[in-house]
Amino acid sequence: MKGFLSVPIRLTLWLASILSIVFVINSCHRFDEKPFVTVGNLPEKSLIDTAFNRLFDQQILENIAIHECPGMAVLVLKNNQVIFEKEYGTKSRYSDDMIDTSTIFRLGSVSKGFAGILAAILIDKNMMHLDDPVSMYVPEITLKAKSKDKILRIKHILTHSSGLTQHAYSNLVDENIDMETIISYLNKLVPRDSTGIAYAYQNAAFGIIEKVIEDVTGMEYAKALDFYIFSPLRMCNTSCSFEDITSAANVCYGHKYSKYGFVPIDLSPHYYNVVSAGGINAPLKDMHKWLSAMMGYYPHVISPNARDIAFNPYISTSSDHKYFNRWPGFESSHYGLGWRIVNTKNNQLVYHGGMVNGFRTEIAFDKEKDLGIVILFNSVCNYSNYAVHKFYDLWNSYYKTEKEAYL
Repeated sequence: MKGFLSVPIRLTLWLASILSIVFVINSCHRFDEKPFVTVGNLPEKSLIDTAFNRLFDQQILENIAIHECPGMAVLVLKNNQVIFEKEYGTKSRYSDDMIDTSTIFRLGSVSKGFAGILAAILIDKNMMHLDDPVSMYVPEITLKAKSKDKILRIKHILTHSSGLTQHAYSNLVDENIDMETIISYLNKLVPRDSTGIAYAYQNAAFGIIEKVIEDVTGMEYAKALDFYIFSPLRMCNTSCSFEDITSAANVCYGHKYSKYGFVPIDLSPHYYNVVSAGGINAPLKDMHKWLSAMMGYYPHVISPNARDIAFNPYISTSSDHKYFNRWPGFESSHYGLGWRIVNTKNNQLVYHGGMVNGFRTEIAFDKEKDLGIVILFNSVCNYSNYAVHKFYDLWNSYYKTEKEAYL
């Protein structure tokens, strides 16, 4: 909040932001990456199951053919071991350039998970609190909550429970309007539903969290992402600007469906104006680290308490008309801080999907099974709606059969 942090503290944060830039430059070269171990040269305790991997690969290839997906990259972690990693297809339907682990995709709304985790880190460090009024940090926000105290709080922004109608002013995000102007439009709205109770998905309103984080840390939102997440996790090829993705040498193009099948479309600048809602770019190599961190294997970067804060089921989304609520065996779904919690008969998943500019992203992990998956699509092929549950259904069925064979 304006004037809340003392000058010495603000100076310290400013110096930290400068040091973060240095760390970004150095962090990519300080450690050797462990190469993926190929089948046939497995360590003694490897969890790689070649029989399951063949079945999963077959499942993917069949669905790629059925749904005409141009390309995708897939990685599966079990107990923090990469047990499956493969890239399929090309960066563009008009190119022979094959996708690899360093090929950059747009993540779309999976970017919300980064905002939620960053907020949870700051809450864990006691730099802000979920119940804090948004106006403490962003006084230009005059939007009132539909509640007894009329106070719009940080938790309402991060859990899509502001009470606003779904996708309020998302069109402004699509049109690449700056966040200051978007806030001026949001201030004119009156919530339709009860704040803190009703769920309605947002992009424009979700972006308010960037302004909160900037005030708390004294850094631009992108710098805060670098300092607290990208650099410590050595996600060296992850970025959040249009300039970054258009200047990258190894990048995918999104695809849209036409009468000729999927065709590539130009990279566009929309959603980089509200990075927290859908503006992060990353390759599979970096998403490996992000998934591992979400599964609890970087506690020095993201503490167990921060993860608990982010993955708490704050708001029910079970009645929302979304594809994940139609997965077989579905029981319930909730929204945490930029993450969904989806419970089925056999899995308790922390999950999110994303779609932007002809890209689709899916990321999920089962906390009990310690089993996670990330899938990057360079199209919006229908397989993307079902890829996560198809993987877990295959896993559950395969290992149930294996277990029964020994009984």
